[in-house]
Amino acid sequence: MADKANQDGKTFYFPVPAGTPYSIIAEAVNKFDVELADKEVNIPEMSDSPTMPKSWVIKGEKDQLIKAREHIIKKMEEMLEKFK
Repeated sequence: MADKANQDGKTFYFPVPAGTPYSIIAEAVNKFDVELADKEVNIPEMSDSPTMPKSWVIKGEKDQLIKAREHIIKKMEEMLEKFK
């Protein structure tokens, strides 16, 4: 699959919230045609470290990322409702 986010020279990222179940991430990635990737986290104290920590992000076209983000939030809220 071609990297659609780079077709117009812009790449947009949405950080995946910590604790998000992989099933919800996978559902959003497949449903909204975005890509799961890892991105280095910029932590000033670790600027001298040869390996920077990484975090999961989804990347893609801005409109699709917004939809994927809304989907993830909705699914997480539904999941949290079960604990009330």
